[in-house]
Amino acid sequence: MYRLGRFSLFALSYLVIVVTSAWAELPNPVLKSVFPPGAQSGSLIEVTVSGTGLDDVARLICSQPDINTEKIAKNRFRVKIPQSVPEGVYDLRVLCRNGLSSPRTFFVGNRSELLESEPNETVPAAQTTLLDVSVNGRIEKKGDVDCFQFSAAQGQRVVIECWADRIDSSLRAILEVYDSRGRRLAVNRGFSGIDPLINFKVPVDGTYFVKVFDLVYSGSSDHFYRLDIDTGPRMLFSVPAVIQRGATSQVSIYGWNLGSLKNHSKQEIASNNSLNADRRRLELGDVKTETESQDTQNLSSTDYELEKIDVTITAPTENEVRPFPIRQRSEQADVDGFAFHLDHCHAPLFIGLTDVPVLQENKSHQTPETAQEVFCPSEVSGQLIAGNERDWYAIQAKRGEVLWLDAFGQRINSPVDLDISVLDASAKKTLKQFRDEVKNIAGKKYPVNHLDPAGKWVVPEEGRYVIMVRNLRGGLTEDQRRVYRLSIRRQVPEFHLAAISHQETPAALNLQRGGRAVLDVIALRKRGMNDSIRVSAGNLPQGIHCPDIWLGPGEDRGLLTITADEHAVPYWGDLTLNGFSDQAGTRKVHGGTIVRTDIPNGSSRLTTKIPLAVTDDAPFQISAERQQVRKHILFGELELRHAPGSVLDIAVHLDRRDLSENEPVHLVGASLPGMIQNQTATIPAGKNKGYLSFYLPPYLPVGQYTITVQTQALVGKKPIVVFSNPVTFDVKPATFVVAVDTSAPQKIRRGETIQVKYSAKRINGFINKIHTELEAADKLEGLRVRGVTFVGQTEQGTLQIIANDDAPLGKQPSIRLFAVGVVEDQPIYHGSCFLDLEITE
Repeated sequence: MYRLGRFSLFALSYLVIVVTSAWAELPNPVLKSVFPPGAQSGSLIEVTVSGTGLDDVARLICSQPDINTEKIAKNRFRVKIPQSVPEGVYDLRVLCRNGLSSPRTFFVGNRSELLESEPNETVPAAQTTLLDVSVNGRIEKKGDVDCFQFSAAQGQRVVIECWADRIDSSLRAILEVYDSRGRRLAVNRGFSGIDPLINFKVPVDGTYFVKVFDLVYSGSSDHFYRLDIDTGPRMLFSVPAVIQRGATSQVSIYGWNLGSLKNHSKQEIASNNSLNADRRRLELGDVKTETESQDTQNLSSTDYELEKIDVTITAPTENEVRPFPIRQRSEQADVDGFAFHLDHCHAPLFIGLTDVPVLQENKSHQTPETAQEVFCPSEVSGQLIAGNERDWYAIQAKRGEVLWLDAFGQRINSPVDLDISVLDASAKKTLKQFRDEVKNIAGKKYPVNHLDPAGKWVVPEEGRYVIMVRNLRGGLTEDQRRVYRLSIRRQVPEFHLAAISHQETPAALNLQRGGRAVLDVIALRKRGMNDSIRVSAGNLPQGIHCPDIWLGPGEDRGLLTITADEHAVPYWGDLTLNGFSDQAGTRKVHGGTIVRTDIPNGSSRLTTKIPLAVTDDAPFQISAERQQVRKHILFGELELRHAPGSVLDIAVHLDRRDLSENEPVHLVGASLPGMIQNQTATIPAGKNKGYLSFYLPPYLPVGQYTITVQTQALVGKKPIVVFSNPVTFDVKPATFVVAVDTSAPQKIRRGETIQVKYSAKRINGFINKIHTELEAADKLEGLRVRGVTFVGQTEQGTLQIIANDDAPLGKQPSIRLFAVGVVEDQPIYHGSCFLDLEITE
């Protein structure tokens, strides 16, 4: 047996120390609360910001450029919202001494606004409010309950909705409605995700009471909310849930109180519906009422009749340009769409976009015999209204065809857990069942896993097949909100990208002069996409640099590094990133942020932009470069060619600045490709150069990859983490793989000679000479070796290693066997592997 690489327990323990302590001491402005968390369009309000690390707050910045802010006190701002700003959610950040803060959501509505006022903990002390009002409140302490009262007339439909989780609040809200005699008429613990909603049809004229409180009766200034008590039109979902880009489609909008739109003209309703008038056309049909039943508690005075309005929409040809006024969770990064507005509705509706034809389900396809005919490529939009409903589709396919099925349920905010199966024509034999996306490639700080099944199916024989769609958590009730999308595609690769701060806590991208900041780039690969992805920045301001990075074949994470010159001026703005691959073309990179880290699975979402700021000076800086040339005893200077089964050396140069000459600097790889084991090294005190070496395993796919070096050192008494520039390298096909025999000695005494057996296994038809020497990342000290040359079909040999009498004691980092393959006397191919060796007395 042969040893291909190494990874010591010391290296592993040091890596854990570096990762867990990274960033802990760095200034990190975190915006936890903006109160009130929203306002009416056309209004002028004052807001207060709070959080941590918000030293010397200077500005409040909104992702919607038309919203203007003015500082009026230490942490207080006046916010002016023009009437033209569309309803929806936007990002707010503060700019302070330490740079930009993490974002918080700000809601722009079209209802009257009211601030909660204490005391209002009990029904007798309930705060009085009118209808069609958005109340901004907080559950400020443990056990706090906020009570409100309103008057309504019999037959009115009052929608009571609490916005908390969807506006980045820590509140896990519960809603209750009581009549004037103290009887609880309705309760809800979650309707839009975990945010509650009660659709309340008033039974008799009178006064009614609403209670808002936390599920576990916790509270703080971060437990803010917006409570809508509304009789105006509200959109819930659309059928179809997706339309084709650039096409004109009829869409049914479902919701409540849509009948009130009949009192407004079509022109008035459509006036604020598009980014520009020539891209979207809207026509209104009649409003119809449909009934759905809903399993709730004590809803004798509540019903769930839904109204439907038909509209004709000409969809945009591409995704809307940010700012995007709809909140999207981290797992929704691969869902394309646009924000659909109807004037007088409380918020926009997300409608999906696709580049293939969209089919709507027919209502008679609940059995295999009546399966609806579909084709590839297409998308089907359907509903699973009944709890045990199954929708059946039939498709003709040819032998050997590769089809990719992707179902959208949770990712389009539908209350379903979808299950997709492919069966034979008789529907008696299941050929393929698709799994949920449970792999969380970005970790708990930015979860991208979900309950929507997807996967590949290779058609076994030409013929007819049926596809079954069902909801695993349907229950006994009906619910029209159970919409879904089923995408049927051939193997046409696609990818989506998101960029999020490398920190494990909420953070923005703050760049120190003469220093670097880093972003984790997350790639969601679809339909067999395994190509390398290049990520590039565009329109960078003067003094800021962002080298391209490569996510190698199949890699789903990378580290993007942004550098500011030493004399860069203070700056804040937005970073534009794009990804490109030969297989799938170009995609824009979404921004992402951590919202909270105080729950087990994390809470994260997309952001409207990727902002960055230039702040104070960096304490020290490192730069890294791939070793491209090696001096060889026989062949002189060799231009290195990296292949699977070789060692990559990265030279690290240190600019100490504020760092003492007496401080060592520890090195470790950051965001490595998954198949490459991490390594550690140290630049000793008094030195300004070191090496970090990585073994590229024989099974590493060929392609382009990027590695970044992370360093840690003490500046004063504080551990400071700094990142290098990215190092990109090509991995070419290998012609041989070098490995050390497992019985080879691992220690050598000064003055001793040892024999190290090894192999150089030829692959890919290589039959020429292979010459092997002993090398190190920098230079080989205290050891001598006589090289060995293989000829013909020879694949095994022995190196004789001699230790000088003054050889340095201890473990010898980065020592390796370095082999050169010769073609017509020219050194072309290289292969290498680490040798664990310790020099003793």
